[in-house]
Amino acid sequence: MAPKKRPDTQKTPEVVVRPKSRRTRSPWELEPEAKKLCVKGPGSSRRFDSGCVWAGLASLQVPPSCISIVRALHHHKLGKAAWPSLQQIGAGGSVTGLKFNPLDTNQFFTSSMEGTTRLQDFKGNTLRVFTSSDTCNVWFCSLDVSARSRMVVTGDNVGHVILLNMDGRELWNLRMHKKKVTHVALNPCCDWLMATASVDQTVKIWDLRQVKGKSSCLHSLLHSHPVNSACFSPDGAQLLTTDQKSELRVYTASQWDCPPSLIPHPHRHFQHLTPIKATWHPRYNLIVVGRYPDPNFKSCTPHELRTIDVFDGSSGKMMYQLYDPESSGIISLNEFNPMGDTLASLMGYHILIWSQEAGMRK
Repeated sequence: MAPKKRPDTQKTPEVVVRPKSRRTRSPWELEPEAKKLCVKGPGSSRRFDSGCVWAGLASLQVPPSCISIVRALHHHKLGKAAWPSLQQIGAGGSVTGLKFNPLDTNQFFTSSMEGTTRLQDFKGNTLRVFTSSDTCNVWFCSLDVSARSRMVVTGDNVGHVILLNMDGRELWNLRMHKKKVTHVALNPCCDWLMATASVDQTVKIWDLRQVKGKSSCLHSLLHSHPVNSACFSPDGAQLLTTDQKSELRVYTASQWDCPPSLIPHPHRHFQHLTPIKATWHPRYNLIVVGRYPDPNFKSCTPHELRTIDVFDGSSGKMMYQLYDPESSGIISLNEFNPMGDTLASLMGYHILIWSQEAGMRK
């Protein structure tokens, strides 16, 4: 049975300066609209846009302590507070994955093209090296961490996936894909369930309790193009995949064999661009992804903006778009904080912070 397709994304909405009303609206009431966002604090420029504020999701009620990261970034920008300086890897050592240590938030795990997966702290110290390829031909492209099972999983550029416990002991190292493993993800509710994505045009679902080799996967989900990512929803009930062309897929975790829901979306791959990956909102069934306008995409319009698009995860309908005219680059990665009131977006060398709290100020 052919996968069911949702209607193509409608014409890019007109950019407006601000919402017409300050009335609190839920995400499902918001019509598609690109909002021009303010910049918090003086001295803003195209190069330093960490103070951008987010006017969406105005219905969230968030405790004041949850916006401390926005305040810290703002103060750092104005020179009012120190900010940790991380030891640089150097040329050719790009970081490909990052996860905070769930047992100590002053530490974080990284995978990199340096050929290692390691645990570091904010002083630049390497606390533990989990994997090291010892060759420039093999590097690590992705990682995930489970606090409950005390596990670290990482994938490399030749198709291997390695599972370790948090003391660094390797549990297994198996080739699970024919080509690069672009993404590994553990289910947040059942961390024995793992998804891996690859440029071999497949996403595979695994039971970590029964892994014996690449033929032991529970399901192999075929795609039409190489796949950048596969991530479980916060409740673990859905799986979102991002290919390297123009398609997002939403699978139901209990019905892997059923056709997925498809959301047409332009985010084509470019060699010198960080691969675009869609992600979930942590509290609502919303999907967030950066747009890379494609003249060959069916609904493309002249002078289309490089927005951040927000979709309803159930219907595939675009809810709204985020856009800052002073930061018009392509947004490759988006990540919410746990409360869902702050969004960090990666654009080239810059990180934009979109804050619901600041967006509601007069």
